[in-house]
Amino acid sequence: MPDTGETSMEEFKLMADRAGLGMSQEELDQLKPIYEVYAAYARELHTLSFGAEEMVVEFHPDWPES
Repeated sequence: MPDTGETSMEEFKLMADRAGLGMSQEELDQLKPIYEVYAAYARELHTLSFGAEEMVVEFHPDWPES
């Protein structure tokens, strides 16, 4: 698991308020641990350096049969 940089509950509540979520304290308490997991993975992704490689996403309309 990636390193965890903890967000304070005050910061988390402020982010939720800015997003217009209108969550109760109980809802914030339940959501924050999940947020921390995904925030740690996002921090890890931001440290990757792909250099000058071109990134491509492919879509196959006949997937999964292809």
